[in-house]
Amino acid sequence: MALPRRALAVLGCGLFGMGLAVGGFGTYVAELVARDFAPSVAGFGSTLFLFGQFVIVWPTDLLARRRSARLAATVGLGAGTVGTALGGSLSLPLAHAGRLLLGFGMGATFLASMNYAGVRADDGDVARTQGLLGATFTLGLAVGIAVTPRAVAAVGPVVPALAAAVPVAASALFAPSLQPIASGEPRRFRDYVDAFWSPSGIGLGLANAASYGLLIVATTWYTDVLSGVPALPTTLVLVGFATATFLGRTYSGWLTTVTTATRAVEGGLVFLAGTLGLVAAALWLGAPLLLAVALVLTGAGFGLPFGPLFSLAFTDIDADAGVLLVGMTAIGNVVALAYPWLVGQLLEVTAGYTVGFVVLSLSTVVVVGVWRQTMGKSEG
Repeated sequence: MALPRRALAVLGCGLFGMGLAVGGFGTYVAELVARDFAPSVAGFGSTLFLFGQFVIVWPTDLLARRRSARLAATVGLGAGTVGTALGGSLSLPLAHAGRLLLGFGMGATFLASMNYAGVRADDGDVARTQGLLGATFTLGLAVGIAVTPRAVAAVGPVVPALAAAVPVAASALFAPSLQPIASGEPRRFRDYVDAFWSPSGIGLGLANAASYGLLIVATTWYTDVLSGVPALPTTLVLVGFATATFLGRTYSGWLTTVTTATRAVEGGLVFLAGTLGLVAAALWLGAPLLLAVALVLTGAGFGLPFGPLFSLAFTDIDADAGVLLVGMTAIGNVVALAYPWLVGQLLEVTAGYTVGFVVLSLSTVVVVGVWRQTMGKSEG
């Protein structure tokens, strides 16, 4: 692999810590709901997290081009440290401020890391390398989902949040010492706007909304979904879901060795749509075992498109990779913004999650259709 192990360790450490914080979202949302906050209000922090990523991606690319990707990553990791630490607050204003700041940090670090990996890795290793970096975030997500409920119950909400901030802070300290990479030429703002309207930008962005944006929705509500099903071991199911997501991202790059990146993304999205629909069916039927299996399978659905999706920005499209990354990341986050709130609203109106998961599944089906129209034709 062309990307040095030290860079994987440094950048992955920070992504792991922020994954811990995101994995804990569901626990803290459940704590806020228990304090009589409406589900849509409690879940709004995830909307702020996605919004933070949306607004930070263009400044991050600009900073990476004018200065360096290392500096962009360092700034993001610094913001992520503070946002992660604030995540343990059950004061609604502080909790929401922490989610927004974590969104800034995650967006900047993620974009800089994908850019760094895309430039440093050989063409054949881009998907694999980016998949591994994404997997470190998901590993943190897995640990956060599994450990946070018990940790909060044992020591309260503050200590787990501070513990999650430690690896992010460590990464921020070491990121400036990474080997520099060539910075791209500065681009006009219109170039980034054009990425929103190009077929490739729309296709990549919507695929990112389904595979990443809806993952944030999952981490926001899965804990509460399972709390209403006493027959299921909540921790075991959440660990299974997070492990499946981690394995999906880890091996997502391998898919490009047996098929094209475009078809690998499409197949992953089709699988995701099916498993989200299966969750809705299990909730409607009141089938605990089917629900457990379906929730775990959604993890693989979220993970499988990741490596091929981001590698496309560097390998298969005749356009500036940084501009495409900004476009697809921004579209992915802005499209997903409404879902944490929407699922909360549907929960309040219908007193259940079935309709919310039907909406998530149908949304992914729409993304598959758009993907075939925009990206599928490029192979055709």
